[in-house]
Amino acid sequence: MRKVTTINLNNNAYQIDEDGYEELRAYLDKAECALASNPERAEILADLEQAIADKCRLALGPYKTVVSAAEIERILKEMGAVEGAGDAESAADPGNSRDSDTPAAAGAPRRMYRIYDGAMWSGVCTGLAAYVGVDVAFVRLAFILLTIASVGAGFLVYILMIVLVPKAVTPAEKAAAHGQPFNAQELVDRVKKKHEDFRSERREKRRMRRSAAWWSPPAIQPPPGYAARVTGGVLLPLLTVLSAVWFSCLAIAAYVLWQGRYYAGFDAWPPGSWHGHTDFPRWVALVAIIAIYALLAIPIGAGRRAALYYANGGRPHGWADAWSGLLWIALVAVLLLVAWHQLPQLQELLRHNEHGLRVISL
Repeated sequence: MRKVTTINLNNNAYQIDEDGYEELRAYLDKAECALASNPERAEILADLEQAIADKCRLALGPYKTVVSAAEIERILKEMGAVEGAGDAESAADPGNSRDSDTPAAAGAPRRMYRIYDGAMWSGVCTGLAAYVGVDVAFVRLAFILLTIASVGAGFLVYILMIVLVPKAVTPAEKAAAHGQPFNAQELVDRVKKKHEDFRSERREKRRMRRSAAWWSPPAIQPPPGYAARVTGGVLLPLLTVLSAVWFSCLAIAAYVLWQGRYYAGFDAWPPGSWHGHTDFPRWVALVAIIAIYALLAIPIGAGRRAALYYANGGRPHGWADAWSGLLWIALVAVLLLVAWHQLPQLQELLRHNEHGLRVISL
């Protein structure tokens, strides 16, 4: 019969032999003394206790609820000593030696896990990249190409890996995913690197904010002057009229070109070098008309937006937006009605359009 002690390892309760408790307490005291000058001491000790707790959980079973002293000795031997402990004590205590011939010291074999650190969704690509030893960008690109080439089969493989591959939760599992030995010193180095990366990122953000402060324009722009507002108010109706006329020309030309194929009077249209080529694709001419329209419509639209800004007194929106929009719609409607009444070809085209459609359907 042996005395059993209940311990708390990072909020995990375990029962161990009294001899194992004394050995574990001495190990943690040495680690705390070694990390006395480390600013991340609290986080490292918490991770160290959690790693020991995970190893203790593996030593338990349905009919085994106590961790023996021999198992505590083996766990501490796998963990190794924290850097900074006395060399003489480490040499005298083989349980704390980092140079022992243990699997952890020799390098643990790689295991496939899903790693959520740096993952975009489920950690499959990051885990597979760590297992293979390549950059995660290549793994993601390979999944995309496989999904496209296999018509969706690559995505099914991805979903299957989410179900079958376990997730790396403990530090030991994350180390095994990268094929790295997991011990106390590895844990210290990982925490140190994480804090160094965090500090470097903060320094880079501060540097970018300082460098952007001197060239960035002021957040609040001064309102435009009276002359600029008058100029914008004068140019706005002119540009609105020009935009409405140019759009109406596009609408009439596109209608004649697209619907004219149903009427014999337009079989030789467009004119010029295409005259007489009835088999010429009409959609090519339609694309050309739209491209010609865009060449002038884009600068007109930019001028209207600038005129709106100054006419509104520097505000994003104002009365000029509603006035310009209503004027544009009214002008387009009037121009299309005038074209309808002044161009008999359009009326004749509409009268023959229904007959042409019946002929094509036959």
